Amino acid sequence: MSADTAPYPVVVIDADGQVVDANEAAGVLLPASRPGEPLSSPDWLADASSAGRAAAGAVGGRFFSAHPSALAGGETAWWLVEETDYQRAIQELDAERGRTRFLTEASTALLSSLNLDRCMEVTARLAAEYLADAVLVIAPTAVSNLPVAVCDHRGEFSRITVAEAPDAVPGLAEALRGLPPVPSRWIDPASAPDWVVPEGFGEVGSMAITPLPGHGVPGGALILLRRAEENAFTEAEETLAGLFAARAGAAMSAARLYAE
Repeated sequence: MSADTAPYPVVVIDADGQVVDANEAAGVLLPASRPGEPLSSPDWLADASSAGRAAAGAVGGRFFSAHPSALAGGETAWWLVEETDYQRAIQELDAERGRTRFLTEASTALLSSLNLDRCMEVTARLAAEYLADAVLVIAPTAVSNLPVAVCDHRGEFSRITVAEAPDAVPGLAEALRGLPPVPSRWIDPASAPDWVVPEGFGEVGSMAITPLPGHGVPGGALILLRRAEENAFTEAEETLAGLFAARAGAAMSAARLYAE
């Protein structure tokens, strides 16, 4: 089969690394593959052609594997097979395994203590490591001061007491109330008071308030912050945050009941 009639993008390269021929599909995919000139793009294919071995890599947001076939005169035909969907499936499988490991580790760490302060610290540290750039964990309280556990963008943990009503942060009062249950809520970072953003954090790109549902009593609330240059939360990350919040809320409410 010649390069022109091949169903896949095919580039023929001689022993000196010069492009000899490229079919129409290869011309569209690799506009730099011009006969008589060395193949320079993509880099991974150029490196593979000089080494004479199969390779794989990205081309314009798509993923291809390249397979060599030796031809007469020292020339090599490189067949490019698209594997974008396959790679996406592999990446999603790896991501799902990572999420499962995180939830398992979180459950073990959270349920290892019936101390509320310790549960708040573990919740803040885990969420800052896996879910956001900075995290605040707020426990429900009958007094006016809010007990807050903070893990900032540097991974440093601290505790603060905020002499402010939960209503100062949109959605916080509802999340702390626990019943009726409320979903996570995205809020405008500009509407949050200064104490919500750790010092030196920079511009906030995304801010979400997630309730920590407990067993019979409210567990508290989780405030997740991401910087402006970071990507917003994906649907899968929102789901993961909700599953984590359920585990953290159960641990915190159990610790409160144990203390009482």
